Amino acid sequence: MALQSNFSSSSYGFTYDVFLNFRGSDTRFGFTGHLYKALCDSGIHTFIDDTELHRGDEISPSLIKAIEESMIYIPVLSINYASSIFCLEELVKIIKSFHSGHHHILPVFYDVHPSQVRSRTGSFGEAIDKHKEKGTSRVYEWNNALIQVANLSGYHWSRDGNKYEHEIIGMIVKEVSNKINPSLLYVPDYPVELEPHITQVHQLLDSQSGSSFYRWCLWSWRCGQNNTCTENSAKHGLENLQEKLLSKTIGLNIRLGDVDEGISIIKKRLHRKRVLLVLDDVDELKQLQFIAGGLDWFGIGSRVIVTTRDRNLLASHHIEKTYEVM
Repeated sequence: MALQSNFSSSSYGFTYDVFLNFRGSDTRFGFTGHLYKALCDSGIHTFIDDTELHRGDEISPSLIKAIEESMIYIPVLSINYASSIFCLEELVKIIKSFHSGHHHILPVFYDVHPSQVRSRTGSFGEAIDKHKEKGTSRVYEWNNALIQVANLSGYHWSRDGNKYEHEIIGMIVKEVSNKINPSLLYVPDYPVELEPHITQVHQLLDSQSGSSFYRWCLWSWRCGQNNTCTENSAKHGLENLQEKLLSKTIGLNIRLGDVDEGISIIKKRLHRKRVLLVLDDVDELKQLQFIAGGLDWFGIGSRVIVTTRDRNLLASHHIEKTYEVM
């Protein structure tokens, strides 16, 4: 129950963790689409240009900004990649940003061999030759960008290989997570028993579902039989609860240095994620502050259920909606 951590993309002011560069007609509704979903499901903020309407061959200012503000670039080099001037122009910009520092490139060679990209043979050579025939002045920069990306360590998938696509995608998500400080949310091992009051609680959880976030609290003098928050924080510290929270959500491991680091990671990786979190037997305000401290920590439609024997904690944490279990 933990998560892996090196350094956070937010430390360098990045807006996106990952920028996907790919040939839409080759992989949008296949490999790249599945990769995008896997990254998002792991709480990794990923930019994807989700339109096929490329406005000529020029990269828009918004795309340039997205490239500059992304920490990790994943170019998916497929059979028709080099036939797209747009893909090549994006790659040139990616290489330039890569050399400016604090960026990473994880190339994916999708059913093409890195040597084809490096030496511009096969479909890559044919595409470059066609660009030359049109008298394009950018061929030198495109060739240089292709050579550089082909010389980087990356991932290779081929139809006659020995790996499934989902295996490659899993490896990519893991490596990206290790680079950006992965994180997410915790559901306790022993949820509070709600059977006698399930209807009322369902009504609480279902009401006003269009709002961004609610914090519901169940107050009972009987709660805490499992001592989830109290016992865990007393034995192992609040960092351990934060580590479990992150582990339970995306299944990754991290060893937190302190609770402030945990707060930073939770807020970064969960603020777009819809979650259900149960905090059982809370007896200190700091347990709420360090695990579910603010309305902006979690995504739209999230629910946090808190059980406690101390009503004063509710007011101190601005919890307005309560249900008492006698």
